[in-house]
Amino acid sequence: MIDRIRIDRIKMTPKSEMLALLRFAWQRCLGAAAIVLLSVSFANAGLDDLAGDFSSDLEELSAISNQATYDQLLVSGCTDSQANPSASCGGKVFISWQTVRELVHTANELTNSGSTLFSLGVDLESLGFSLRWTAGEEFSTQGDMSNNFVGGQLSGLTSRISALRHGGNQHAFNDSQDRVMQNAGILIAAQYLDRMSGGSAGDVDAKPNDAKPTYEWSPWGSFLNYSYLYGDRQPSLLEDAYDIDGVNLNGGFDYRFSNNHVAGVMLGYQQEDLDFDSSSSIVDGVVEMTGISIQPFYLYQSDQWYFNMSMAYQMMDFETQRSIRYPSLNPDVASTNTVSVSDSEATALSGSITAGYTFFPKYALLQKNAVTLEPYLSLDFSSVEVDGFTETDLQNDGFNFVVMAHEVDSVETSMGLRLQCVLSPSFGVVVPYMDLQYRIQLEDESREIKAYYFNASEALTDIDAAAFVLPTDAPDSSYQVLAIGLSAIIRGASISGNREAASGGLQVYVSYQTFIGLRFYDQSQLTGGLRYEL
Repeated sequence: MIDRIRIDRIKMTPKSEMLALLRFAWQRCLGAAAIVLLSVSFANAGLDDLAGDFSSDLEELSAISNQATYDQLLVSGCTDSQANPSASCGGKVFISWQTVRELVHTANELTNSGSTLFSLGVDLESLGFSLRWTAGEEFSTQGDMSNNFVGGQLSGLTSRISALRHGGNQHAFNDSQDRVMQNAGILIAAQYLDRMSGGSAGDVDAKPNDAKPTYEWSPWGSFLNYSYLYGDRQPSLLEDAYDIDGVNLNGGFDYRFSNNHVAGVMLGYQQEDLDFDSSSSIVDGVVEMTGISIQPFYLYQSDQWYFNMSMAYQMMDFETQRSIRYPSLNPDVASTNTVSVSDSEATALSGSITAGYTFFPKYALLQKNAVTLEPYLSLDFSSVEVDGFTETDLQNDGFNFVVMAHEVDSVETSMGLRLQCVLSPSFGVVVPYMDLQYRIQLEDESREIKAYYFNASEALTDIDAAAFVLPTDAPDSSYQVLAIGLSAIIRGASISGNREAASGGLQVYVSYQTFIGLRFYDQSQLTGGLRYEL
């Protein structure tokens, strides 16, 4: 070998001979390494080479995950040229391999590197659209719908508390004192009876003309609320456009322990439909949610101060259908048109605390057409656990995901101001009001949802590296809520005879609520309800 490199033509020392040998070996190694690196470069050429060229972050993230899945399946034994399942790449794995290979080969054709045998034959924009169809960002809506459900239940409770405070026990009475004294049917607040006698709301003594009948005010009440929620979401770089509507029913019972203390429980049910807007986003499909809730609550009220709190547990079920469809201009590669479906569940723990103060004239409870002003502070919190689940691809094209469990947390503080007027027409007592809140979201960071191809999972050596990491838009850090409505006593409780509880009182309340200052959402809610004194 030394003769071949002709080192005998020069006079060399043993040291120079050794250096020549090392130099020769190093050159050979560099050549081999260059060949290996070149082959690896061609093997991995594809979606990674187009990084930064796609039109949205979601397309970029989908490209990374599809490329990572392709790379791992390639190492496991799948090949760029195979048209049928093989021993090293068969069954479900081969189905996923076909899916990701088409996308990578398309990128190869656009970058003039690597195999293009199964390219879709489309341009960069169409490749980006294809990647968006595969991304699975639709899963973020489950957290949105869960928050809607929790918020809807809190809104229903707010209406109930409002009715307790303003539709029942802090109203001026719309009747003459003579009728009260004559023991006739009355429309009168329990708190007013209490003030007449100095006793409790449950045991009230009126003393007309030296007679001493005792009136008992029924401590039990039942209620039923109905809400209709509607709105839409505008598209962003990370999430899709959709329209949403739903109905919310909640009702329950409460018991007034005294004039100041009320406790009760509210049960709720919500059904909500979400339709993706394919005219605004690269997406199509629907999500249907049903949920049930149980929410105990407590209210304390004095002449001016009030405080209420609640805790709730919610359970939600989701049925999701998401379409995956994009064209192929390659006659040897079929276009994609399939639907992945899934059933999933979520649970939530939530609560609310509110404290406020009422400014009103000294004798507002005994005056007609009294105006009151109520500033208040509240804290609402929830923690939603969305369970992991696996989709089913109806066409068995390999686009079904395994979606990992994730959390959706919310902590909101509110500063509110409520203006209301107590009116006393001939038919009852009516309290119209306007309520304005300024809300601050303390959990205002984006969350991540992780998913990976189910069919590829058998051959993936690093699921985390191949997983689709789907970040959501960060929640709005602040926004406003405007509500207008009224509560009314349309039939007062009646008392007949001594020591008989007044019952049969009927209250109604209705409100319209809209959200202001949200970046992507336009959402409103109509609520109506009844309360009956047992």
